[in-house]
Amino acid sequence: MDQQIAIPWLDALPIPVLVLRADRVAAVNQHAARLLAQGPERCLGRTLGSFFADAAALADLMAGDEQASLADLPLAPPGEGMVDLVIAPPSRAVGTDARVVALLDTRLRQAQGAELARLRDALAESERARSRMETVQRELIQPEAPVRLVGTSAPMLRMLDQVERVAPSHATVLIHGESGSGKELVARAIHEGSGRAQRAWVALNCAALPETLLESELFGHERGAFTGADRRRLGKFELADGGTLFLDEIAELSPAAQAKLLRVLQDGTFARVGGAETIGVDVRLIAATHRDLAEQVRRGRFREDLFYRLNVFRIEVPALRERKEDIRALAEFFHDRHARRMARPILQLSERSVRRLLAYRWPGNVRELENTIERATLLSTGAFLEVELPEAPVAGSADTGVRADTSSVPRDVLLDLTLDQLQRLQIMHALETSRYRVFGEGGAAEKLAIHPQTLLSRMDKLGIPRPRAMRSGLSGTDG
Repeated sequence: MDQQIAIPWLDALPIPVLVLRADRVAAVNQHAARLLAQGPERCLGRTLGSFFADAAALADLMAGDEQASLADLPLAPPGEGMVDLVIAPPSRAVGTDARVVALLDTRLRQAQGAELARLRDALAESERARSRMETVQRELIQPEAPVRLVGTSAPMLRMLDQVERVAPSHATVLIHGESGSGKELVARAIHEGSGRAQRAWVALNCAALPETLLESELFGHERGAFTGADRRRLGKFELADGGTLFLDEIAELSPAAQAKLLRVLQDGTFARVGGAETIGVDVRLIAATHRDLAEQVRRGRFREDLFYRLNVFRIEVPALRERKEDIRALAEFFHDRHARRMARPILQLSERSVRRLLAYRWPGNVRELENTIERATLLSTGAFLEVELPEAPVAGSADTGVRADTSSVPRDVLLDLTLDQLQRLQIMHALETSRYRVFGEGGAAEKLAIHPQTLLSRMDKLGIPRPRAMRSGLSGTDG
């Protein structure tokens, strides 16, 4: 035991260490004694090789004075497992005739390696997600041309004043109005008038997705969160971080989604579906509905606390029949836009058409007016734009079939139309006579005798906007 060395700082080292003198253990710290499954006293005075199952493997390692190492050395009983061994050159810290030997349990190395690999994978996925989010956000900054809200009627001017007041703030906005009245355009006008105008604009129709997918769409999901979730997916809240999120048909949210949305509004955090990580976002929320949310609260269908969070600033979008002074200006605006797109002449509205437009009640609001003007632009000849309208709204019609209403169109005009233009005319007429419902009994797909998904594909191909709400086999309109 005369080789023993007193080294006070040895136990302060965080790794297992032995000190050799004359090829015998002269000092050992507590970490090394535990790894070797020996008491410190039983380690002293022994050769290094006595701790290993293959002592011969150490012979060359001890020959020189240079640093040397050996990996995956099996320990001799009572020790278990294998260690990596590093022998340092002689040092004044322990005496020039002594060598420091560091030991590392390979199980720790493997665990650390797996952890490092996991961290590398997570970092790579995070970088890919960040790159995807930045790409999507760049695409979402200005998804369409700048919004133009047309109208000078008193209800419209009151609404525009509200938009101008609330836009620069960070307040949550609740927009209420009938289907087709232009709620999404109002929301976009608020976004464009805010300090977030150059950041992402993300819109989601809560009624267009089944309840099972809505939460994932809003908050994203982790890989393996449910069947088919083969990779992490960012939700609308993450995509809208720093910008504006517009939730249309907010009243259709499930109770679970309402609870999660409330949490985001309260503290700006949420967790992805199937994940435990808390994610913070800075998002301005604008919500819209055609329902009376206060009544939904009274019936127990909507959370009262969420209603108060959303109802910070309320905007009423007037129905088209409440601002008939704007109909002529709107018709001229839509005609100009569609005539340019179709490369057709820009015509003046006939006085007969103006009287018809003003007399009609417009159950489909501004969206119905735009579709009507688009059809008239496609079919009109001569110096004036002629608009044909039904005598009364067609809701509840027993007619199960539909044809494009071309009875008043000259034959030579019909012959000049392409197949796509005729199909577009037929689909638009089917949508109007079904009150913009695609699915279900009496819907446009049934009237056209085609599958609803086939109709949606044709609408996409022909550039016909989809109705805003599609769920449970029903298609409604809002916007």
